[in-house]
Amino acid sequence: MRVFSLAGLFFVLLLGCSENDNNPTQPGPALDARYRLTFNATWSAQTHPNEFPASAHFSGLIGMTHNGNAMLFTNGEVASDGIKNMAETGSKNPLEDEIQNFITIGTGSTLISGGGVSLSPGEVSLEFDIASSHTLVSVVSMVAPSPDWFIAVTNINLIENDEWVTSKTITVDIYDAGTDNGATFLSPDDPAVPRTPIFKITTPPLAVNNVVAPLGSVTFTKIEQ
Repeated sequence: MRVFSLAGLFFVLLLGCSENDNNPTQPGPALDARYRLTFNATWSAQTHPNEFPASAHFSGLIGMTHNGNAMLFTNGEVASDGIKNMAETGSKNPLEDEIQNFITIGTGSTLISGGGVSLSPGEVSLEFDIASSHTLVSVVSMVAPSPDWFIAVTNINLIENDEWVTSKTITVDIYDAGTDNGATFLSPDDPAVPRTPIFKITTPPLAVNNVVAPLGSVTFTKIEQ
């Protein structure tokens, strides 16, 4: 009787393994993906009538794909030299070097770099690769002309429900880098010494009746490969 029970148990286990082999668990996302990033700049005299500059534009986009251990910048903390230069002049250096440092230590994966919007309203697109080990995206661009203002989308996760998203649109946030004391679009250079922490802009000239209308949005669209 004991021998029969052990044989029966072996048969049940064998059957269970066979059923599992025929019904594998659902696969996760592909190891990597490719996306098109489109920045739709809506900043205009109609959306932001206070002192709207005739040459309103945005500098070249720059950012990275990364994991949760890297931050392109942090609201409430002092700007790096890379963020300072980007926000004040639109330069990608040394921000590109800072991103490469994240990539070298493994918390960043892909440098994202492309053109800007030469006259707002306008639109610009670029493409980038992203790995399932680093599914977050952060991108910035200078608001120009301005003392040290910039737009950003940060820590955007392109995997949802264990799959790469087909499309995702995010309204850009608007920040003051805290590196220049200027208060208007055309303020002369007035370096902030020491630098103050980065903060979201909530005041004029970008605010109208205490509300800052969006300057645009970023759309991530998966490219089928």
